[in-house]
Amino acid sequence: MLDPVVSQAQRWGFICQFQESNSWLIFPQQSNQRWKLQQVENRWILILGDVPQLRLHASEAIAFFFFCWLENK
Repeated sequence: MLDPVVSQAQRWGFICQFQESNSWLIFPQQSNQRWKLQQVENRWILILGDVPQLRLHASEAIAFFFFCWLENK
């Protein structure tokens, strides 16, 4: 069963990669955007460039995707 954050990200067209460490990385739809979300246990780390910025709960990560998705529509 997929993590709810990953499920929603896939529905909105974000790139989701499962890592050998049993965690997920989620990338933007457009390659010129420099963020990614990395799963760390039950939280999500927002990384801009290569610098960790925020530690998010699942609902906050989904809200972040929603706003990114709206911007790219």
